[in-house]
Amino acid sequence: MAKKNNDSSKDLLKHLKGFCSQGADFKSPGNIPTGHFSLDFAIQYGMDPTRVDLNSLQGYDPNSNLGLPLGKLVEIYGEEGGGKSSLAYRVAGYAQKMGHLVAWIDTEHSFSPNLASINGCDKDLLLYSNLVNEENPDKDFYGEDVINNICKMCEHGVGVVVLDSVANLVPKALMEASAEQQFMGLLARMLSENVKKLVSYAAKYGTLLVFINQLRENLRVTWGDPETSPGGHSLKHNASVRLKVSKKNSKDANIMIQDEDTGDEKLIGRHANIRIIKNRVAKPYFTSIQVPIYYESYFPEIEEIAFDTGRQVKLITVMKGIFKWNDIRIEGKRNFISHILENNLIDDLINDVKEKSLEKNVILPPELMQYKGSKNGVAKKISRGRPKKDSTDSEK
Repeated sequence: MAKKNNDSSKDLLKHLKGFCSQGADFKSPGNIPTGHFSLDFAIQYGMDPTRVDLNSLQGYDPNSNLGLPLGKLVEIYGEEGGGKSSLAYRVAGYAQKMGHLVAWIDTEHSFSPNLASINGCDKDLLLYSNLVNEENPDKDFYGEDVINNICKMCEHGVGVVVLDSVANLVPKALMEASAEQQFMGLLARMLSENVKKLVSYAAKYGTLLVFINQLRENLRVTWGDPETSPGGHSLKHNASVRLKVSKKNSKDANIMIQDEDTGDEKLIGRHANIRIIKNRVAKPYFTSIQVPIYYESYFPEIEEIAFDTGRQVKLITVMKGIFKWNDIRIEGKRNFISHILENNLIDDLINDVKEKSLEKNVILPPELMQYKGSKNGVAKKISRGRPKKDSTDSEK
């Protein structure tokens, strides 16, 4: 009976002409890291890497990149100033280092060359559009044009397309209407009709689509979560990964440094929380992941990044909560990092991480690539908290 069924399936496949094959097996074209190992690992495995023995984890290979999956749609959304674009810059930078062509569609006209550089993205290699035609400034580009151009980018081998942002797409009907005309759900309807085409093109050509979106509040919701994002339900359903980026509002959210010459304090970054709201790649992961968002090319928390990268390349191993590197054996991540700092071993650790990464062919995070050694820094970390007010402010 089984043989008869097998013969029938082979006969059927002849008539379907490439529509399907017998045996279901999906082979991923790869991943693009965000550069935050904890986040990349949670997306891929749905676990906290500090609680796992990577040497015994089935399928884990430091030579294989973790992170956002190629051939899929990923939505990054959250409140303003939370770090959504900074995260996308990191993804773009990693993709460039992996040899992918990256396109950035700037509907918000908010592209920051400085933040792009800090996060390892080479702006000179980007395919960039702010929807303004320099040869014909009067020409309008509608949301429908953006959708069609993204499909063409997929066809022509662009590896990553970043749309910043979905909320600023303007459908043709809205662009041609007068100000007093009102349209309900026009963007959602446009995306509902076209996002499935985008997902199909992304899967066919192995392109990662990163859609940055804003956060809205639904005033009609009396009970429950009023937060929503523009674009309707179709975008949410078709996204394989949805990341919510939010500001960390506690007192230690700010990252401060002090100049050794002047003694002045200044804010150079802050922490953000990232939640994996939806993940078709791995099992659900409900814990918020804290990541630093930097505004300047100085990274006072380089020890955290060195530790995470050391774990990624299996330089730092763990067994029953004991972390080991060379002859050092310390229980707990915090104690391990404190020991490294107290004994001025951070440069040695970073050098070992760089050598191991080169051996494993792992791309380093931009912080480690830009690190010049603890003796070359002009500033030192003093606190994570709110900036101090000037005396003139207190007098006012």
